[in-house]
Amino acid sequence: MSEDPSSLSRVVLDILKPHIPSLVEFCREISKVKGVKKVNGIVVEVDAETDSIKLTVEGRNIDFDELQSVVKRLGAAIHSVDEVLVEG
Repeated sequence: MSEDPSSLSRVVLDILKPHIPSLVEFCREISKVKGVKKVNGIVVEVDAETDSIKLTVEGRNIDFDELQSVVKRLGAAIHSVDEVLVEG
């Protein structure tokens, strides 16, 4: 696979996660993904067993496949990709 000159630098996700891990721990784990420099998590809704969160991830050349894997490993699911910024 050839090197793509474009770089994923921002992605906003709508995520459904269990109450545990906490939002702080969830964001800390996401911050370890290759290329991630900043993570902002906002709780949008709380149900009996889950939290709906809006997650904004910023960085340089963010590894989206790894990001998806970490979200899944933490027991969460991506409902939608609401915003993407790719820089050339």
